Amino acid sequence: MNDNIDDLLQPSLGSEAGRETSIYSTTTGYMSAFFGGPLATAGIALMNSYRLKRLGTDWPLGLAALALTLGILWWEVRGGGQEWLIAHLGRKGPSLVTSFAGLATFGVIYAVHRKYYRNMELIGLKAPSGWLPGIAAIVLGAAAWAALAKVLAP
Repeated sequence: MNDNIDDLLQPSLGSEAGRETSIYSTTTGYMSAFFGGPLATAGIALMNSYRLKRLGTDWPLGLAALALTLGILWWEVRGGGQEWLIAHLGRKGPSLVTSFAGLATFGVIYAVHRKYYRNMELIGLKAPSGWLPGIAAIVLGAAAWAALAKVLAP
């Protein structure tokens, strides 16, 4: 009878019974979102999903980030959005849209992974260092954004 009670008190973060899994911090996700846009945010989210062994469930997050990126770039490059942004927001307008889209993507991803962040805090797990994955996500996200902009250019 006591074994059942002890089992109830074990942390359940992660997919394997009795194994806790830590994921990259919200700061890593936020900074990647702000500096790298939606694709960088999705990169960090998918790395977290891989660590949680739920990549099969979360892969649509990457697809949604790609669709958002393509939609914004199509509007900016083909729909005259870049000129509109520069006229209304100044020269930083297009980069502001990239940052805003990244932060919006981070908000959705945080909502999906919120319980894992809370569980990590509750059981005292420390997030792994997010410097290298964060910088890699920012660089790759910004490079993918620029490459897609070139591909979509008329």
